[in-house]
Amino acid sequence: MKTAQFKALLASLEGLTPSQRRRLADSLTGKAGQAAGPTPLDAILSPRCPDCQSSQVVRNGMHAGQQRYLCKACPRTFNAVSGSPLSRLRDKDRFEAYADCMRQGLSVRDAAAKVGLSVDRAFRWRHRFLQSVVPHQPKGVAGMLEVDETYFRESQKGSRKLTRPARYSGGRAKGAGRKAGDWVPVLVGRVRGQPYTVDKVLVKLNGVEVTAALKDAVKPGETIVCTDGHSAFLRLQASLGVETKYFVASYHGHTNKTFHVQTANNYHEQLKTWIQRGLRGVATKYLPNYLAWHRLMTWNKAGLTTYDVLRSASGQQVINT
Repeated sequence: MKTAQFKALLASLEGLTPSQRRRLADSLTGKAGQAAGPTPLDAILSPRCPDCQSSQVVRNGMHAGQQRYLCKACPRTFNAVSGSPLSRLRDKDRFEAYADCMRQGLSVRDAAAKVGLSVDRAFRWRHRFLQSVVPHQPKGVAGMLEVDETYFRESQKGSRKLTRPARYSGGRAKGAGRKAGDWVPVLVGRVRGQPYTVDKVLVKLNGVEVTAALKDAVKPGETIVCTDGHSAFLRLQASLGVETKYFVASYHGHTNKTFHVQTANNYHEQLKTWIQRGLRGVATKYLPNYLAWHRLMTWNKAGLTTYDVLRSASGQQVINT
């Protein structure tokens, strides 16, 4: 292009609308990415064959701005996020910016405005990013595992059809005379002095469900479970085969500095404040995803990195390892 033509092109850019400017930027970014080769995703996520899990791969051309790979152990071709919940999402060049929003715990509208997505699309991306994190629970932890339950009011937020009358004034998580069907029990276990967290949305708070939620997290001989006096916890020592200590403030007093569930209760407070105030409540059907998100954000005291979010979203276990 000649100099005069280029100057005329630059002058014409002043009349572009905001949407036209974004389309132009996306077009230029896409072309630059194709010319430069592998994207930041390829540098963050170590390419591994989704079929045979082999890491012996070679580059195999580009498609839609993404580096593709060929597995030397099997004939499969793939890209950095193939086989993960992120594989079918478009605009992968925005993943890093969206992961930074997830790192900060931003709302859907704030994330959508920052990354340049619609609100609906930002919401779908949120749950795609969290889908792989839900099963990232600790395995065989050693130390004092404080276990306690908390409750969230059952919410059908976003549902097209409600199975009960609408609650226009919302609801609080405290008060007497609550109906059991209106509340969802959530089990939380925190290892004292360590970042490990196990959590589970329960259908009902009983011994069978509690045992199933904790069986992989504990290790006989190395884990001591400390709980309150709820009947669902009374047979954990027999069902899990681990030493169990019970603490009831009304019976033991408030001065016991060894066996208590204050760490778990503090985590409850942080979790519920973030969900009820920061996010203004969440739908019950998505509650496991939000538990995983909070578990991810509180894993590292030094602060969660954008790369941690991307690796977790692609299926790599970053937390509770």
